[in-house]
Formats: sequence, C-alpha cells, structure tokens
Amino acid sequence: MTAPERSQLNSVGRLKPKNITMFSYNACGLASSILELEQCALEYSVDIILVQETFLKPKNPKCCKLNTYVQLRTDRQGAPKGGTALYYRQTLSCSPIDIPPLINLEATGCRLTMSSHGAIIIISVYLPPKKELLRSDVETLLALGMPSSSLAI
Repeated sequence: MTAPERSQLNSVGRLKPKNITMFSYNACGLASSILELEQCALEYSVDIILVQETFLKPKNPKCCKLNTYVQLRTDRQGAPKGGTALYYRQTLSCSPIDIPPLINLEATGCRLTMSSHGAIIIISVYLPPKKELLRSDVETLLALGMPSSSLAI
C-alpha cells in the first residue's frame, strides 16, 4: 500500500475513497439472480449496489451474500415479494443506518464517509406497484441527510 493510500484509511482500517461506483438493480427475486448481480459487480468494479425486489424473508438471514461485500437488507414482512438490500465493499468506511418507519416505501440505507467530503447517506428504495408515493415518506428519507450529510436515493 502506498503512502497516499495509507493516509486515506480511517481508524478501523477502512478506505475513504475520493469517488465510488454505484448501481441500482431490480432483482425480481435476489436468490434467483445473485449470480448475475455478482458478475455485474465484478465486471463494473462496483463499490455499492442498491437492490430492490429482493423477495427475501427473515427466516434465511445468510442468503445471497457476495464475497468482499457487506450486505444490509430489509425484508418485507407479512406479504410476498418486495424487500430492499444494499451491498458495500468491506473496505469502505460505511455503517448501517436505521430507517424510520415509512408508510408506502421500503428502504435500506448506510452512511458512507469519503475523503474531502462529509458523510453521504445512501438508500436503496422501493415503491411497490399500486402504492402512492407519499410526501411524508420522501420527507422522512430526506431528513436522514440533515443537517450536514449528503443524500443519495
């Protein structure tokens, strides 16, 4: 590791990059599409992956892990389909955030620290079909970035 790279490490040994690569992926069932997701992550050197419609359930918490990534997920309870997930490289300075209760949206999020930038809140969001996008849900998510963080949804 070069001296500049060492200077970008935070106290727990995670890298604070100057830029990141993200993509959003509607899985329509993550268990059946995890290999495709893994291939895309490798091919495009993705740092953070936002996933919608995972269809995962809490009874299987270790499902759909990716090597070198930390998986965060919010499984839909009491109904089929839905669910969100977020993967970030283990080397990133990220931490999970609690998403306040939402009415119609489903969401999973993290806080990313980067060099020369304040914290960035990154959220994978899913609005189920036939559900209305509510102003209160959007405001709840936007408030996660207040007062000093940037927000990527």
